[in-house]
Amino acid sequence: MAAGFWWFTKRPQPGVVTTSPITPSASGAALAVAPTKAIGRSMSGATPPLLGEVILRDYASPSTSPENDLTSLAHLMDNFTLLVKSAADRPLSANEDWAATLRGLNLAHERFLPDQHVALDAQGRLVDRWGTPLFFHALGDHRFELRSAGPDKKLWTDDDVHRNADGSFRHGATLNPTSLFESTPH
Repeated sequence: MAAGFWWFTKRPQPGVVTTSPITPSASGAALAVAPTKAIGRSMSGATPPLLGEVILRDYASPSTSPENDLTSLAHLMDNFTLLVKSAADRPLSANEDWAATLRGLNLAHERFLPDQHVALDAQGRLVDRWGTPLFFHALGDHRFELRSAGPDKKLWTDDDVHRNADGSFRHGATLNPTSLFESTPH
């Protein structure tokens, strides 16, 4: 199915190009869905948007939440690992790894985001809506957590937005639990 999706989106088509973003199912597996939006080509021969541009179309928009940003980015990461099978051979964990990979620096040379996307800063790192680099925590087996520093632009504070691997979020006091060293009487 992934090969069919790749072939469909990569073959040249005159006129209108339809894209089919891949979204997670209720079980968490990524599935291709029917085309939801037709994206027209201009007469000047402009290329259709990359898959990451479609998935992150509302990234950092004032009409969406920071949680939506992290969820959309997680969906893009899931789609990358689904479509680029060689990703299993090279686990990705750091922000710089993911940013480079989504910009096409992967074994398949597949580009998911343009260099000038709102989710990327001038250094090529993936950033939150406030321009702060995101923190990635790899859990193994293609599972990861994402963390935004929030409006204060400082990680590990109570305004951070943390997306767990299961898609749930932590906020406020649940973000930074007391460490075992701090809670143990001396």
